[in-house]
Amino acid sequence: MVRFSVLALLIGAALAKKQCIVPEDTKGADDGNPHCWTRARRCDGPNAHPGGGPGYQPACGVCEGVGGIPLADQADKITIPPCTPIKVGADEAAPKPPKWGAKNGGKFTIKNDRFTMIGKKTDPFCFKFFPSNNSVGTQCYRRQTGTLYYDMTKPNEAIRYDLNIHIPWPSDKFSLFGNISTTIFHHGPNMWIINNLYGLVKQVICTQPLSSAGHGSHNPDPIFPVMYNWTNRFNYWGREEFEVEYGVGKMQLEHWNYGPHHAWTAVGDDTIVRMWQPYNGFEVFAPGSWMDGVADPAKFEGMYPPALAKKGGALMRIGCTDAGYPKNKTSSETSASTADLKRARSKVPQNSHKGSGFADMSKKLNGFLKSYRSTKECSEWRAKELKHFQALMLLLKTPELDEIYGKTSDRRQLRGDEQEHGDRWERLEQLASKMGSEFETMHRDGHCHEAVMWFTHHLPETARQSLAAVADIPLLPYAGHQCSTGLPDEKALCDEYLHQVSCQDCHQHATAPTNLVV
Repeated sequence: MVRFSVLALLIGAALAKKQCIVPEDTKGADDGNPHCWTRARRCDGPNAHPGGGPGYQPACGVCEGVGGIPLADQADKITIPPCTPIKVGADEAAPKPPKWGAKNGGKFTIKNDRFTMIGKKTDPFCFKFFPSNNSVGTQCYRRQTGTLYYDMTKPNEAIRYDLNIHIPWPSDKFSLFGNISTTIFHHGPNMWIINNLYGLVKQVICTQPLSSAGHGSHNPDPIFPVMYNWTNRFNYWGREEFEVEYGVGKMQLEHWNYGPHHAWTAVGDDTIVRMWQPYNGFEVFAPGSWMDGVADPAKFEGMYPPALAKKGGALMRIGCTDAGYPKNKTSSETSASTADLKRARSKVPQNSHKGSGFADMSKKLNGFLKSYRSTKECSEWRAKELKHFQALMLLLKTPELDEIYGKTSDRRQLRGDEQEHGDRWERLEQLASKMGSEFETMHRDGHCHEAVMWFTHHLPETARQSLAAVADIPLLPYAGHQCSTGLPDEKALCDEYLHQVSCQDCHQHATAPTNLVV
């Protein structure tokens, strides 16, 4: 009992240290402002509080809620430009309210749309998320740029984004996916997200974006594409001058607000230059990027649903019915067969898959790998390329195979979830580069072993064949490494290597030495 109390106190103290202090002048935030953002990052208008709350006190105004380029939930993880209030002359014409779509629906195209999309984190890669109506929980901050096609006229009534997106996994700076191309198509209550991973594998996510009610409770009502006249609700706050991001430069802008939503238009114009909603996104439209009345009809053809979302389409289909529409349960083209499951339950490899030593084991197993369409020697890979390959397999893996390994503590079991793998890879890659070429080679060879194990034991045969049809498969290295455990950094790299090559214990004959080369 005493031990439990002490432990509870320690945990409570740790949590208290991490808890931020909500600024006094932001306590009118409808969701409690859980990340302690200042009024410069978030300042809601009174109409953000449907429950009749008093809102921010004092009320928000010019040069508040300006926001900027955000990186994370922490209050200081954002770049907010210095803002100067500008007095509006008494004889000036009233500012023009911001426009979105034209009257009666309308259409437009925005080129070079610069956007940081923000929404609740629902997967480790920030592939599948949608802006929410509160800031509770951990958010994704995904940078993207591309073209927005908007057409609310019949029969389309849809939005299409063709984007280049930055996937912040395992971290923003150490992004293993880097930049990938994606298409987001929103029609009615349905949304399709089509990701092109390294130009090799297509991933399609079928979803119906939902909001949340109040402070994060579930709201079953679907979200439709944004209305053409949604900006009619904006109220005017005043004129400001600041440096508009992404090289647009210093401008005098009219500041408009509706609840937590902010928009800025150029003086004397109704075209939006900049938008900010602290838990939805940050978007900049460089002057001249809007094309009113234009939306290429070809961009909407065959998109609801897209062919890749249908059965037999993309290799990775998530949440899609056979007809290509969203459903509640995840669907995949990579389900395990009876033979795959039987093989997973088998603990001992066949003699044909065993060698008399490290080199002989690698040679025999590589012989089986070479039966696939395209393979590449381990020495021809870079460690980061192998992690790209493994990241694809984290997406393609069949969970039921890992469940079998987990029930019996099988060495083939994955060591943690996707984020744990990514964090470990980031940390160890930095150590290997610091330790020199010998350790970098060992680090790479360890990933060859791990990549081969994942490919052969976590992907069903149908997925292995499909992946091998579009990507090189790594082969095993033919020699082991001397492993020093003296210094902490060396020990960390060595321990990882030993974990990664542990499968050799099963793939060597009993007469062969079972210890690693140390």
